[in-house]
Amino acid sequence: MVIQRICFLCLLLIFSPGGFRATAAIDPDAANVVVVVNTNEPGSRQIADYYVAKRGIPTANIIELSTSTEETISLAEYVETIHNPLLNALLAKEWITGVKQSGKDRFGREQMSVAVHHISYLVMTRGLPLRIQDDPEQMGDAPANLPAQFKHNRAAVDSELCLLAGPPGLPVTGFIPNPLFEKRLPTGPDAARVLRVCRLDGPTVAQVLSLIDRTLEAEEKGLVGRAYFDLGGPHAKGDEWLSAAGDLAKAAYFDCDFETSKRPMGIQDRYDAPAIYMGWYRAHAFGLWRARRWGVPPGAIAFHLHSFSATTVRSESKAWLGPFVAQGYCATFGNVYEPYLELTHRPQMVLEMLLEGRPFGEAVLYSIPVLSWEGVAIGDPLYRPFKVGLEAQLEEDEGPYASYAVLREINRLKAKEGEAAALQYARSQFIRFPSLALAYRLAALYDAAGSPEKGVEALKVVRYISTFSPDEYVLVQKIANFLNRHGESELAFQLYENLLSQKGLGKPLKISLLEGGAKVAQNAGQLSSVSRWSLEASQLKQPPAKK
Repeated sequence: MVIQRICFLCLLLIFSPGGFRATAAIDPDAANVVVVVNTNEPGSRQIADYYVAKRGIPTANIIELSTSTEETISLAEYVETIHNPLLNALLAKEWITGVKQSGKDRFGREQMSVAVHHISYLVMTRGLPLRIQDDPEQMGDAPANLPAQFKHNRAAVDSELCLLAGPPGLPVTGFIPNPLFEKRLPTGPDAARVLRVCRLDGPTVAQVLSLIDRTLEAEEKGLVGRAYFDLGGPHAKGDEWLSAAGDLAKAAYFDCDFETSKRPMGIQDRYDAPAIYMGWYRAHAFGLWRARRWGVPPGAIAFHLHSFSATTVRSESKAWLGPFVAQGYCATFGNVYEPYLELTHRPQMVLEMLLEGRPFGEAVLYSIPVLSWEGVAIGDPLYRPFKVGLEAQLEEDEGPYASYAVLREINRLKAKEGEAAALQYARSQFIRFPSLALAYRLAALYDAAGSPEKGVEALKVVRYISTFSPDEYVLVQKIANFLNRHGESELAFQLYENLLSQKGLGKPLKISLLEGGAKVAQNAGQLSSVSRWSLEASQLKQPPAKK
């Protein structure tokens, strides 16, 4: 079967004009994707060439600009090196048609009196500027009733480009209502003049190329994994959005975890196979989101609600979007400056559209209420994470995340047919996928059915595993606690010993393991470990000595 597939792909490469274009026939929007590159940054063209080859986009759809390689540019630089040359290139290639005004506006922008476009998505590549800095000298077009906090003209480059074909005279100060917001099927002038813009960007060229590959892998097999939602932020509205997103994930039968306290979700929490992560409110990625060897499923979606989550996307440690891409997430969105909560993306609306089978680029524009503002999205706009349904995913019996599709089916069966059907299915699938995640879920089902001893037997598979990956540590801790509660304290103690011997445990996780391990050690009669682990936990919890 593998050899037949390889031969088939080779035939496509030989007989398809312009290279591999198999997906172009599947996705009609690919032919109308326009990709923008910066000729001053070699990696920009490398990404564009790779992307159009993978997606079956005609190479003629690549447009070259010569602009700054810095992430932040002035308003004048934006107009002179991006807005005007891109508008003219799109006109020359007939991506935009209409009546061009003879003069320029006060900011130097060339404009269209009447315009329509047939661009499905405009894709910016790494090396193109990310944001426009504030220019206090250009505030004369601000509406008189605009509140003071909105009287600035800093913005995301991509958000400005959404209105490239818009009507003349649009202000640069403040924001413009997004005509596509909450419009599932926009028609007329809205659809004809607003551009959907996404970005293929990140800390390194290699990471962006990996994003493209992992996106296509997920689209072919379907997104698998668990969903995590970190609530408890500073404003009730944000928690409402994230809770609504969590409800959607649960309705789609994902295994979900919610952190609802004021403390941030961290390395001491379960976080294996994060297919979906949504949380807030930290300025920079920390802990497990900066662990480079963390297991992130292909195509994973990530969102961290913070005013400055995308001040840079080329750092693996600052803000959020860059670290997400570096760790392996494929679709993310955020803000280059302070947007104010009501003017940022609605994460639940993004997830709603994706779960319906819509592409990422469409979901992003559907979810944001304003343009000419601070929003930016990184990812392949054609990406449909739920193009492949759960039924088809269950036929896939390979790969490290195959058992997570089984977990979704268990949740579906439990909701539709009851716990007995879910238990029977879980038991049958555990033979095919003897994973820790499935073992733990099977044990929980047995426990709920009044047969915890059968759950213990399922979990004893853990005794044959000598090493665990960092993303499994908390799951193994939960398994140890289950075993301890149901009379297997000695095995539970051995698991804690194994976990505590691992190098590089973060402080919060180590404290959690030491405190949990001390309780298990007490039940196992390991009194010396009780004293040692309790003392070490107490010492770690002490504030650092003042110098």
